[in-house]
Amino acid sequence: MAKAAIVAIAGAAAIAGLTLAWPGVALYDTTIQYAQVMSGRYDDWHPPIMARFWAEIEAIGLHGTGPLLVAQLALFWGGIALTGTALAKAGAPRAGVALALAMLFPVIVDWSIAVDKDMQLIAVMVAATGIVAWFRLADRRVPGWAAGVVAALLGYAVLVRANAAFAVVPLAWGLCGWGARRFVPRAAILLGTTLVVLALLSPVNRRLLGASASHVERTLPVFDLAGIAHYAPLATVPGVSPALWRAGERRHCYTPFFWDSFGDSTTCGQIGDILTNDDNGRTSLFRNWLLAIARHPLAYAEHRAMHLNANLRFLVPADEPSTAVPPESEPNPWRIGAAANAATQAMEAVTTATCRTPLGAPIVWLAAALTLWWTLAATPLQPARGTGLALAVSACLMAASFAVVSIASDLRYHLWLFVATLLAAAMTGACRGVPRRRLAIGGGATLAIALAAGAARLMLTALPM
Repeated sequence: MAKAAIVAIAGAAAIAGLTLAWPGVALYDTTIQYAQVMSGRYDDWHPPIMARFWAEIEAIGLHGTGPLLVAQLALFWGGIALTGTALAKAGAPRAGVALALAMLFPVIVDWSIAVDKDMQLIAVMVAATGIVAWFRLADRRVPGWAAGVVAALLGYAVLVRANAAFAVVPLAWGLCGWGARRFVPRAAILLGTTLVVLALLSPVNRRLLGASASHVERTLPVFDLAGIAHYAPLATVPGVSPALWRAGERRHCYTPFFWDSFGDSTTCGQIGDILTNDDNGRTSLFRNWLLAIARHPLAYAEHRAMHLNANLRFLVPADEPSTAVPPESEPNPWRIGAAANAATQAMEAVTTATCRTPLGAPIVWLAAALTLWWTLAATPLQPARGTGLALAVSACLMAASFAVVSIASDLRYHLWLFVATLLAAAMTGACRGVPRRRLAIGGGATLAIALAAGAARLMLTALPM
């Protein structure tokens, strides 16, 4: 009964996404990638692996966003169905049904209809988790063919977002058994593997996938230099005249929310262009960045803390932007993507309303994920415990990466945090011998953070601008 209910929920959700939002909402990033598909020229600002995959689909006569929407909904809800039924077969039917129902959380459902690299990442990671859970929760070894599929899915995942390694590497090691028993060797393995993967991204994207250099790596130094100059405060940033910097400050070019204004020619792009000017040399930008951090560590820390606060949407107004999927696709010459309809408009409204509450605050989900990590670490060894711990660690490390390498605060960047936390919670519900005291303490801390986030929303929204 439970297994049928899980499959029915997952199947209905996938069909609803296909029918109500066909052929998927094309975001701005989506249209940029489709332009590369059409031209055959790729760069590494957006993941070339997705554009290359899309080009192969186009080559067999399947055009537009529809095929990718089918793929990501099938992978996502298929993975949830596999995981939920595996839980039911392992003697935890309530956890399986609860998982399927929890994935109807408005933010997740809303973003599932966006054909974008973020949902592509979530879909393949959920599918990989589902395949492993199907065997592991039955206390069976993952056969070679299934391991090969999981490896391919996680390989795509690590290439489809620049910072995906922080989520994919711990998930992969966790699903494989971590490779070591003690904390310090595990941490060393995770750190070393993550650094290797990050170092390989550029060569793979440029040499194997044929992407040209877009210099996307310069965005982080530009954002940090602006933040340091703003909080120090400094008269200017390297290469920019004090008068131009003062004008930029008056126009609020720097904001802890994102770096985007420095890449926009209509706002503060002149400052960004000066900082990234090839005449100054790439080494100059990175040298100035590191020197600024060394000379003004407190200003750097304040800038990163303020950005992390915006990113995790903790002490912020209720109307922070970039929360829901737009109800219609970005205008584009190929007319790909869905037009606005009652369903997409309703989903946007529900998601926006949800995100005005603490339920839409990634900080609350991070607290929940940390609670599950702490709880599962003290839970007796068993299949559900290992899978849940891998998911919780992956969610937490992905969120933690935004403290140092992030340049924007869109809510979609935290989709894996939401999804992985719900998956880890279901695994925890299927475990025996869960330390209830840890769960209660962590739950209380999560509730306190949620209440603080809610109070901040009320107070900061009421403040006059």
